[in-house]
Amino acid sequence: MEAYLTVTSHFITGDWRLESFVLETKKMEDSHTADHIARELTEIICEWDIPSSKIVSVVHDNAANMVACTNQLVQQPRWGKMKGVRCAGHTLQLCINSALKQDPICRTVAAARRLVSHFKKSAKATTALQEQQKQQNVPLHKLVQDVVTRWNSVYLMLDRLIEQKGPVSAVLTDESVSKRSDRDLELSTSQWRTAEDIVAVLKPMITLTELLSQENNASLSATVPMLMNIKKRHLVVHEDDSRTTKIIKTTLSDEMDRRWELKGPGLEISVYISAAVLDPRFKKLSFLSDDQRDEAYSVVAELAESLTDRSCQEESDTVDPGPTAPKQDAVMAMLLASDEDEEEQDETSEMKVYLKDFTKCNGGPLEWWKKNEDRYPKLSRVAKRFHSIPSTSTPSERIFSKAGFIANKSRSALFPTNVNKLVFLAHNFRRIRQPQVQ
Repeated sequence: MEAYLTVTSHFITGDWRLESFVLETKKMEDSHTADHIARELTEIICEWDIPSSKIVSVVHDNAANMVACTNQLVQQPRWGKMKGVRCAGHTLQLCINSALKQDPICRTVAAARRLVSHFKKSAKATTALQEQQKQQNVPLHKLVQDVVTRWNSVYLMLDRLIEQKGPVSAVLTDESVSKRSDRDLELSTSQWRTAEDIVAVLKPMITLTELLSQENNASLSATVPMLMNIKKRHLVVHEDDSRTTKIIKTTLSDEMDRRWELKGPGLEISVYISAAVLDPRFKKLSFLSDDQRDEAYSVVAELAESLTDRSCQEESDTVDPGPTAPKQDAVMAMLLASDEDEEEQDETSEMKVYLKDFTKCNGGPLEWWKKNEDRYPKLSRVAKRFHSIPSTSTPSERIFSKAGFIANKSRSALFPTNVNKLVFLAHNFRRIRQPQVQ
């Protein structure tokens, strides 16, 4: 019953590898208010001496205190031009939960939950299920119980039930195994059909969640394009869809529009769209209007120029090489330059050249920028900023799981300082170890 706050940092290395490290795990003595969390986060970045120019975003879940916290941090000069990013996985789960609350979907899920719970509590029924699986040549899989805090666990529960429909029904109708009251747990024909509709609609959501939760890939840039693709290609309501399918599709589509502002005025300037501009796979932004697209390109181009100016200023502040003569080639180019050269230079700005570049992006955006960084030095700075942002808080959630093995019943007397050190080492040590030279 001790509360801790763990902060992870994410960045892209010089060779375009996405890395993450635990900074600190702090015990939360006071209530989890936005003010308290904001103070703790500020203390952590001050302890690590992280400059405001290096802070791009804070990724968090949709809890009201975390949203209020990031709104406070945005107003503080110490945090620079940081933007709050809500965890895409958690947001997607909220969208799915809204769809699952609709009737008759919620009643089918509740019935499936009771059915799975029966097998989880009865050793006799579980043994009989295994025998039926062997007889019917069905995979020897256990039933899955949904968990409230686990993403898309309802889908996993229903999908496994559908797979095991034959053995489950056989066990429930076997009078030597099941009581009369147990037989009432069997799903009706309409409920089995509803379960199949739920699984069919939610299946791509599982894949989407897995893609967004990958820790070693740049996923923020793909968030909105993939959501748009799902809406356009999967969530379109057809006349021959069942009532359940129509309800789920409509609810999911409406929730996505509301939570990601996919139809709102903020879409063209969001961090998601800026990241998509710098992803060669989605830079055409075909899901935006012409005006929105031009605005997005302009925002990224202006940021590239400002980062370049800031970098030059920082270099001039730290290094004073003294007067140097320009290279002879540069002088000759200046003397021999024509008006046509100036016009060509104006027409071939980095953004314009980048948008016309159709070089294949087979290995993902980081691999592409690794090969093309020298061609687009200004845009590459912006690409590193946006592609370093994880689209979900999954990396921090995984730290919670790891911390559970450290701070357990057998180690209930650990001091908070030792919890911090152990979590720090458990996560970071394997990432900085160098191979031993034989």
